[in-house]
Amino acid sequence: MGCKRGCARFPGSIRFRRKHREWKCMLMTPMLVQYVVGLCCLRHNPDAVDVTVGDLVLDTAANKRRDVDVTITTKEEDGSVSAFKAYEVKREGEPLDVATVEQLCIKLRDMPDVTHPAIVSSSNFTDGAINKAMTHKVQLYVIKPWTEPIAAQFPDFPNTGTPEDVFRSVHSTLLYWIDAQLHFFIPTAQPGSFFDDQAQILNARGKAHKRFKNVDSLKQDLLMRSTTILFPLEPARTILRTFPCLPVPNIEEFEAGPAWPHTHTMQVITDKLFLMLGGKLHEIHSVTITGSLQWRRTKRIPQFYIMESTPDNKVFAGAAIADFGSDDGKMVTFVFPAESRNIGVHLFKLSEKHRHIIRGLKIPVQTVR
Repeated sequence: MGCKRGCARFPGSIRFRRKHREWKCMLMTPMLVQYVVGLCCLRHNPDAVDVTVGDLVLDTAANKRRDVDVTITTKEEDGSVSAFKAYEVKREGEPLDVATVEQLCIKLRDMPDVTHPAIVSSSNFTDGAINKAMTHKVQLYVIKPWTEPIAAQFPDFPNTGTPEDVFRSVHSTLLYWIDAQLHFFIPTAQPGSFFDDQAQILNARGKAHKRFKNVDSLKQDLLMRSTTILFPLEPARTILRTFPCLPVPNIEEFEAGPAWPHTHTMQVITDKLFLMLGGKLHEIHSVTITGSLQWRRTKRIPQFYIMESTPDNKVFAGAAIADFGSDDGKMVTFVFPAESRNIGVHLFKLSEKHRHIIRGLKIPVQTVR
C-alpha cells in the first residue's frame, strides 16, 4: 500500500560563510523572544544551576503558583539557593507604560522566593514606567536590534565589526527525500486496499489520533523521522564529505549534491496508528520509503539582538539567531556575554505546543563554557 510525497529535510551541519548578502526576515514571536532572553540570562549567569522558560512561582498574595517567563537559579557550594532571578518578558508594539509595569512589579513583589525581579521589554519603557520600577527595586532591560560594532559594546572582542559583518550568513546543510514513495505494511488489511492522503489516522479505540490528523500529516512526519535517522549514517556522511553542494540551474533557494537511490524501513507499532478500511480498524506496523536522498545547502541570514539594562544602557548580552531552514523549526543562537570571550552556541527547537505558551521548558545549563 503506497503513497507519495516530495521530500523531507533535517539539519546535517552548519557552516559560516562571508559571501553574498541576502536578508530574510524571521519573525521574533513572543515565545521566541522569551527563549532568547533565557539564553542571554544563562550566558550572563554562567554559575546558574537551573534556567526555566515558563516557570511557575508561588504568589503568596494569591496563594497559588503563577507563570513567570524566565527564572534563573544559582546556588552556593552547600546547595543553598544564592539567587532566584525572575524575568517577565513583554513583546509589545509600544513602550511599556506605568500601568503595565506597576502590575508586573506588584506580581513580582508578591513572590517572596524571587530575590532579583526584572522586566524585559522589546519596545522600551516610558519615563513613568522607569520611575515606577526604580521605586519598587525592579530591574528593567530592553531587548532590541543589535547594530553597533561588537567591539564598541563588548570590550573582550576588540577590532570586531558589527554582528552582520561577523555573521554574514549561516549555511545549513539538510538531507532530503526526492520522489519518495511510502509503502505501509498493514498485515490485517486485504490486498489492494486503498486509502488517500486525507484518510483519517485513528487510535486503537477508533478515535482521532492525537498527533496525526490524516495520512498526509503522518507521511510528512515519517519522512522527517527517516532523515533524522539517516543523516548521521553511511552512505550519507561519506557523500556529504566527498561531493560538494553546487548551484542548481534556475534555482536560487539552495545548492545540491548528487542524489542516490535509497530504501528505508521503519517500525511504527509504538505510534499506535490505525486506519478504517472496509469498515474495520487496521493497524499500521511499518513503513518502507523508497526514492532518492540528496544533500542540499541553504543560506540562512541571522537576526541580531542585544539586551541592555535601562536607563543606564549597560550591556547584558548579545545574540545572533538563525533558523536552520528545516521543517521542524530548529534554530541556532550565538550568545555574547558582557564580560567574557566565551560565546555560547545553542541549538534548540520550539515545538508546535510552544507557539502560544511555554511552560516548564528547561534550558540546558551544561552548555555554558
